[in-house]
Amino acid sequence: MQGTTRFPDFFVVGAPRCGTTAISKYLSKNPNICFSQPKEPHFFSITRQEKPDADIRKHYLELFFRHCSNTYQAIGEGSVSYLYYPRAIRQIQQLNPQARFIVMARNPIDMIHSYHARLLAILDEEVEDFATAWALQEARAGGQQLPAHCRTPYLLQYREIGRIGHHVEQLFHAAGRENCHVVLFDDFISDTLGSYRQVLDFLRVDYDGQTEFPPVEVSKFYRYRWLHLLLKRPPMRVVKYTLNIEQRARRKGKKKSRIKRFRKWLIRKNTVVRKRPPLELSMRKQLREAFAEDIAKLGHLLDRDLSHWQ
Repeated sequence: MQGTTRFPDFFVVGAPRCGTTAISKYLSKNPNICFSQPKEPHFFSITRQEKPDADIRKHYLELFFRHCSNTYQAIGEGSVSYLYYPRAIRQIQQLNPQARFIVMARNPIDMIHSYHARLLAILDEEVEDFATAWALQEARAGGQQLPAHCRTPYLLQYREIGRIGHHVEQLFHAAGRENCHVVLFDDFISDTLGSYRQVLDFLRVDYDGQTEFPPVEVSKFYRYRWLHLLLKRPPMRVVKYTLNIEQRARRKGKKKSRIKRFRKWLIRKNTVVRKRPPLELSMRKQLREAFAEDIAKLGHLLDRDLSHWQ
């Protein structure tokens, strides 16, 4: 088998819109680390549940780590969904009891507002007004008023997604505090190099001399919804046709087929940067009340004063 026979050493498990893409990119640039391709396999939260008897080597290592070898100091991946699935953490630990977990945490008020904008951009949400989307949580939990293209209703439970303190507490119980490292978004922004080096120390990986840390995530949106739908949620017959083309391209030794390159070009052309509308004061107050207890819990778990988040 090509690639590594070693199960990953670490996992960037969440939370969304907290810098996970950025830290994953910086780690993937370190020559001592091999990062999964793509960054977010979601194997233990999605694929593993759909195929519980799937062979790990075939459906995980071969799919996402064929480019890795056993010579790297660390091998890892970054699926933010794992933070919300304690079962995924337990399955990972069964395969590697020494696995380490990295959490990026942020003020849930800002995080959820950004998260809503992201769901709009990837078509899981269709209600543009955040206050309305927040008010729909109970109805959507009951299967009502769900967006046509939402992959799973759980994604729309904004209160649950924002309870970072609760989910970090579950992670600590499942994996052990010593195997978890939490990076606060505030620290990450104010001292990216320091946060990066602390992560490397936690992973026991040598510092590679990186000093440039360009921002990764911006508020991206689409120009034309119909084109975005076609590119991101294509009909199954289009998916099958494209997969056949890509398989033929790989057999010929090509990394990407022309269709895949053209799709990526179209996605770039159909993407714009759009500023999020600010939260109204009444909505911010409502969120502050909703997350006050959870913020206090996270502060207690990390021995940090997070009262300024409220």
